[in-house]
Amino acid sequence: MEAKTVLITGISKGIGKELASAFSKNGWNICGCYKNNSPDYTVPNSKFIKADISKYDEVKKFIKSSICEFRKIDCVINNASVAERATIFRMTDEMWERVIKTNLNGTFYIIKEALREMIKQRNGSIINIASISAFKSYVGTAGYSASKSGIISLTRTAAREAGRFGITVNAVLPGFHFTNMGVNAGDAYIEKVKRKSVLNVTTDIKELANFILFLADVKTVSGQIFNFDSRIA
Repeated sequence: MEAKTVLITGISKGIGKELASAFSKNGWNICGCYKNNSPDYTVPNSKFIKADISKYDEVKKFIKSSICEFRKIDCVINNASVAERATIFRMTDEMWERVIKTNLNGTFYIIKEALREMIKQRNGSIINIASISAFKSYVGTAGYSASKSGIISLTRTAAREAGRFGITVNAVLPGFHFTNMGVNAGDAYIEKVKRKSVLNVTTDIKELANFILFLADVKTVSGQIFNFDSRIA
């Protein structure tokens, strides 16, 4: 059987790196993109491409390169994300636009170009990495929260439009986990997260990657938002 191919944005570190490892161990081809820092690791049957997803032309080149390398796209994971922490009255235009262009515009561009290929195949899955910040208000996260909320709406609309072609579109909300952002949160915040968890734990990033791997192959679920966490509001 021909190996499946997954496209992963933001592949250099954190969730992207863990996803590359999980999918590769399960026999998938990996095509990932990064903006600045190239990955410091390798996995079998992979191609890493420098691309800024906030720029539509670079997204089109990334998708084209993926098709040239692996001939098809079975799954797309929109993982790349940036954050600018500032209150609304202190947030500059540049800070706002950087977050919206990368998180929301970039996700839209990837979905649009990937769907062109998946519609030809009449098959495929798209998984968007969103955030609980789409539903909860935190001081200093206006741009990030707005972008992630937009991704939720984009996920549901794309699911309706792509469903007739046999393509699934879902979103996952990762819980608090120890990636580059997480380790800088501070002990007090980490303890607060644990207290809100019914299991008194933070999210295991390997379990998160394996859940996304499972979701990539599910054919009868679409338009859903999965909160991968153990905190109860």
